[in-house]
Amino acid sequence: MLFESVYPRLRRYFLLRGLDAAEAEDLAQNVMVIVYQRGGEVRHKELFHGWLFQVAKNELARHWRRRQTRESIAAMEPLSDELASKLVAHTVFAGQSDFAVWLSYLEPAERELIILRFIEELSYEELALALGVPVGTVKWRLFNTKRKLAPIINAALPRRSGVPTD
Repeated sequence: MLFESVYPRLRRYFLLRGLDAAEAEDLAQNVMVIVYQRGGEVRHKELFHGWLFQVAKNELARHWRRRQTRESIAAMEPLSDELASKLVAHTVFAGQSDFAVWLSYLEPAERELIILRFIEELSYEELALALGVPVGTVKWRLFNTKRKLAPIINAALPRRSGVPTD
């Protein structure tokens, strides 16, 4: 039952962090194993989701470190013409949702905050636990991030005629 309620959220979290579906599923499963093994260590049960996304954030950091190591080794080998053309085609035609474009204007820490708060719907206390900062800091960072994101979203949204804009 826990798997069914948590796994889709973890997978979505990893997808929104820029991973492909297979990587997102792998990391979500890794986190679920950690939850199974260490779930009893959670001191405050009401902050479970904060702890869960702290584990997910750490797993993502490990993934990026491993990937960076693999990519630095692979960078030493030239790409075949076929592989290079596939990479270019994927980059050009992949497309991005408006939400992903808006998030691209934010710093990585700001993106993390927006995803955890508004997509994963963590409380301020859960965010504080997941990010390892005090609740007041979470509120301040969220306020500043929303203030930074508002003009980006407003500029991208079409103006409705007859509706005052202020």
